[in-house]
Amino acid sequence: MNLYKCVFICISFFVLFGFSQALSAVPSGRKVQTDCLKLWYTKPATGWMTEALPIGNGRIGAMIFGGIEQDTIQFNDKTLWTGSTVSRGAFQNFGNIRIDFGTQGPVTSYQRSLDIEEAIASVGYQQEGVSYKREYLSSFPDDVIVIRLSADKKGKINFSLSLEGTHPDEIKVVEGREISLSGKLTLLSYAARLHVQNEGGSLTVQNGKLQVENADAATIVLGMGTNFSATNSSYITEGDSWKKAVDATVSRASGKSYKEIRKAHVADYQKLFGRVQLKLGEKKSNVPTDELFADYMKGTYHPVADVLFFQYGRYLMIASSRDGLDVPSNLQGLWNNSNTPPWEGDIHSNINVQMNYWPAEVTNLAECHLPFINYVYNESQTNESWKKMAREQNCKGWTMRTQNNIFGYSDWNWNRPANAWYCMHIWEKYLYDPCKDYLENMAYPVMKSACEFWMDRLVLDKQGCWVAPDEWSPEHGPWEDGVSYAQQLIADLFENTIEAGKLIGTDNVFIKELEEKYNRLDKGLAIGSWGQLKEWKYTEDDPQDTHRHLSHLIALYPGDAVSPLTMPEYAKAIEKSLDARADVGMGWSLTWKIALRARLFDGERAHSLLKKAMVLADGSLGRFGVYPNLLNALPYQIDGNFGATAGVAEMLIQSHRNELHLLPAIPSVWADGEVRGLRGRGGFEVDMVWRDKKLASAQIKASGDRECTLRTDVPLKVVNAGYSCEKDKHGHYITTFQPQKNKTYKIIADR
Repeated sequence: MNLYKCVFICISFFVLFGFSQALSAVPSGRKVQTDCLKLWYTKPATGWMTEALPIGNGRIGAMIFGGIEQDTIQFNDKTLWTGSTVSRGAFQNFGNIRIDFGTQGPVTSYQRSLDIEEAIASVGYQQEGVSYKREYLSSFPDDVIVIRLSADKKGKINFSLSLEGTHPDEIKVVEGREISLSGKLTLLSYAARLHVQNEGGSLTVQNGKLQVENADAATIVLGMGTNFSATNSSYITEGDSWKKAVDATVSRASGKSYKEIRKAHVADYQKLFGRVQLKLGEKKSNVPTDELFADYMKGTYHPVADVLFFQYGRYLMIASSRDGLDVPSNLQGLWNNSNTPPWEGDIHSNINVQMNYWPAEVTNLAECHLPFINYVYNESQTNESWKKMAREQNCKGWTMRTQNNIFGYSDWNWNRPANAWYCMHIWEKYLYDPCKDYLENMAYPVMKSACEFWMDRLVLDKQGCWVAPDEWSPEHGPWEDGVSYAQQLIADLFENTIEAGKLIGTDNVFIKELEEKYNRLDKGLAIGSWGQLKEWKYTEDDPQDTHRHLSHLIALYPGDAVSPLTMPEYAKAIEKSLDARADVGMGWSLTWKIALRARLFDGERAHSLLKKAMVLADGSLGRFGVYPNLLNALPYQIDGNFGATAGVAEMLIQSHRNELHLLPAIPSVWADGEVRGLRGRGGFEVDMVWRDKKLASAQIKASGDRECTLRTDVPLKVVNAGYSCEKDKHGHYITTFQPQKNKTYKIIADR
């Protein structure tokens, strides 16, 4: 479309329909023009968990403190684990960069920040008439962490630099412009290499440190790696090719200017982050982030805080999960300063790793979903550990326990239904981007083998229904047959696999057998004595139980079996259960409840939960929320951040019923707003503008030629296509049109 035609369309839109502004598609990678997408503070960080700022490229990352006399940059590699295929081990702290500046007088105008539009952390201050600046980034294109130190006067950059490992028997070498360290853990070997390039001044080696004096600027490049292999059954790469790759990566990056590295990093990052914009009202904020959230906690509503927290989850996903490494983000994403982190920083299978990826597809970060998708495929189809655990149960297929490391080892309680929960992600990946090759070669084999496990394991109850024997409702209550958690997940797995098999059309015998099993399967939906959705098949639920897990409500979210539109009686029972659980809990529990309330179309309650999830933690077990650096609190688990982002998206758009439900749960504080770039199942990308909680206009881009059905509170017109619009029994308007592949459609409210 040429410029003149575009302008003509925009002017026509204004004139004909009187909107204050017309929607336009956001080009991939466009920098978002807002003033609220920055975390910033007026003092250095003192606590790793609570104040340091995270950067990452999906594989390697760091936490930035921004100290004045000494700066600490603590760094990680997502594959640095102790343990093996026969022991859990733990996710490890790789090490620290220490930059010592010495005492040089009082500091003014200090600011430490993380710009999540560019994925760059920075520190700036004035000292003795000099303005100093530092920038920190973790580049995906160059696969290194880079630190840039500069000043507005020549010859003012002075520091000594050391590289610290955190394990015994490490080998460290300081030579020329570089420091390297290497070592070996239980199974894996690892190495890091740091290079310093000064501009002007001098660089020398002194007392095992690199000393830079009187430079105009300096660039520090850090690369690291291990010999882990996600696709090798031994989980290690033989030989030293992996170590040579680390050296080559650092050499390439060190040969580039900082400007080149920065430009490539920002362009790459914004191709992902810039796909989605969210604007809520017109209010702005010019206070530091910790004060912004403290004010919010005291009752002052800041819509920019909601936007920042939503987008921060997207930032963290890009930073901790990028295509190319088949290892999902763990309990802490990829950031960890301990060799004995809580729960070993593991891949936790009873909600946490799943919640990490709830926002991936809907917030237009499909590539970031791939590390988890590929991890599930590799472990269930290529490597042996999950198959071995199925054989321990005398079943075909694959399954697992609750706590998992990156080597396929799994322990603590059995969590057999997790195979079905993981398959929910495998299937969702297809629904958002219906690709037959993916369905045939990746999704269906994984889903079929999970079904084979349950077809072998299910038993008949007294009513002649198939139930999963001896299961739990994580992480509490009795173990018994037919618990809702297991039954709902197995029903979801069977139903989706049947649909997948019919789409492929080459495995009809198996699909027929699976349908027979599914037809007699207990679906895990039963209403209890006090009107609740039952958590256990036989044990009575306690109405005073406020346990953090909500495993018996999966059929509402992230599943799709229950909707107030189709099963109002079960939706009401779920609401009863939610009320009993109360609006309390750790971060991930609160953020799960946001999505559940959104699926019940309760925007006010959903937003109330969002506010509670954003409360600044005070260090007591009685107050969960977020730390000043906005990481999920007590202790830090990143799933709470991701769950909040997914919950906000669910308030804005729902697509689990073969339709796009636009603005299903908008709270009154979001009366006016705009969102661009959200995705719906079926291959649709959606932009929306709303006023007074009602849709004003939208744009929908179709990646295929599937029929598009919209559910809204107002009647609609499709400007550039034939359509039908009718009111249904729920008082909603159902608009249907037939899109063409890769074409964008303008939608307006017909008032």
